[in-house]
Amino acid sequence: MSAFTRVFGARQPTPIQVRWLDGEPVEFQRRPVRRGARYLVTDVQERWIEESPWPFPSPKPIGGDQLRCWRVLARSAEEPQAPAREFVLRMRSGPGVWDLVRVAE
Repeated sequence: MSAFTRVFGARQPTPIQVRWLDGEPVEFQRRPVRRGARYLVTDVQERWIEESPWPFPSPKPIGGDQLRCWRVLARSAEEPQAPAREFVLRMRSGPGVWDLVRVAE
């Protein structure tokens, strides 16, 4: 745990690194952990756009004032036989800045 995390707490929602193909997420893992659990997306259940709580508009069509979201089914890359779990991924400010918003148990 870093000194920054001890003082300010961990960032919420959890930052993740997402690999995507043709505009859809295909794999993700938590950041900044280099060897954390990797998940492979098996199915995209739903897509939507949310309004951002950011107080002023962004010049970009997606990002800043709008957030692209995906509800996906994914399974751990280390346990391919395990059943897929539901995750919600959110792209905050264009490709490259992602959050793991919710994990349904």
